Amino acid sequence: MTVPGLGHRLAAVRNMASLSQEEMAQRLGASRSAYQYYERSQRDLTASLLLKVYEEFDVDPLWMLEGDSEDGKSRRHEEIAAAYRKIGIAVERRINERGLTVTPEKKWDAIDFLFDEFLNTDALTIEGGEPDTTRIDSVLRLVS
Repeated sequence: MTVPGLGHRLAAVRNMASLSQEEMAQRLGASRSAYQYYERSQRDLTASLLLKVYEEFDVDPLWMLEGDSEDGKSRRHEEIAAAYRKIGIAVERRINERGLTVTPEKKWDAIDFLFDEFLNTDALTIEGGEPDTTRIDSVLRLVS
């Protein structure tokens, strides 16, 4: 069973990198004929080749498999970026509301800490998907 559109997305990666099929095959450690099978969707990429595309071209493997956006990023990437932005805005808002003096480095430390916590536990969200200001405040006490 071949993944629909995988060959097209692989060709798009190659074109974005301005590589010939031969050069792309070399970068991936595959023969040119094997690479052509992948690009024509006559064969699916192996897991190791999918990993190599990620390492060589910084292309999201989920995008390669799902193809749900044209910019090389998957839906999950967009969700993560939106969550990071939401946390950053919430931290900035709490700093302003509380009149805190926080260096830019410490502010970003707090954002990164809260975001890492969010990725691992979803502990920051309350109903409605907004960051929990109580948790933000407790982290800001540590950095201010």
